[in-house]
Amino acid sequence: MTIPRISKLLRNGKALFLAYDQGLEHGPGEFNERNVDPEYILNIALEGGYTGVILQPGVAEKYYHGAYKEVPLIVKLNGKTRLPKIDPISRQTCSVARAVKMGADAVGYTIFDGSRAEPEIFQEFGRIVEEAHDYGLPVIAWMYPRGQDVQNELANDILAYSARIGLELGADMIKIKYNGDLGNFKWMLKCAGRTRLVVSGGSKKPHPEFLKDVYDTVVAANGAGLAVGRNVWQDERPFSLSKALEQIVFHKKRPEEVLHLLK
Repeated sequence: MTIPRISKLLRNGKALFLAYDQGLEHGPGEFNERNVDPEYILNIALEGGYTGVILQPGVAEKYYHGAYKEVPLIVKLNGKTRLPKIDPISRQTCSVARAVKMGADAVGYTIFDGSRAEPEIFQEFGRIVEEAHDYGLPVIAWMYPRGQDVQNELANDILAYSARIGLELGADMIKIKYNGDLGNFKWMLKCAGRTRLVVSGGSKKPHPEFLKDVYDTVVAANGAGLAVGRNVWQDERPFSLSKALEQIVFHKKRPEEVLHLLK
């Protein structure tokens, strides 16, 4: 099945998403006086040439207006806080229809494969895929293996399994972590099949290390792209870093060729 609007999330066949759903998931401890303002992040997305910005529904409804609509919108349909110490589950908080009214070009949903609540999560995700595809919207699955039976969420076999689960459940894209093993990442791409695999930016890293990970996964291994948040909007020079990422993701520049942009 072809999802008509997935091409809107790509440039030169690659995706570069700016994620800003961390306010709900991690709390305001992630923010400073500058990046606590959603308009600041939307300006980075607009000026940085991102092919998508990821927002929770409340932020999207209140801030995704005017010129910001030039950046495709990805609405997260579920979310949770870090406060309750329960087996991970993130239930739906926004309908597909509501996301469409906001102007969404895609919807996202976090799957905690390995959670004791996995049956409910899978059932909810299946319904979302069906509804979103009826609207012609792509569905992006955040694949996070979590739960008391998952000993190491970054283990090679666990990550490859997560990639395959995303394909089997009908995701059009998968946002997944990279553990630094490029050989295993290439295997993950095979496991994901025709479902595009986008690497999570994760927590903040030094520029050379971060840019090397991006090059290895997106260019060398031919992954579908990058979904980055804190590595950009927590940076002192987010606009310059965005330019460096744009050069790597869309123009296949090597990290050493773009580091000058950050000096």
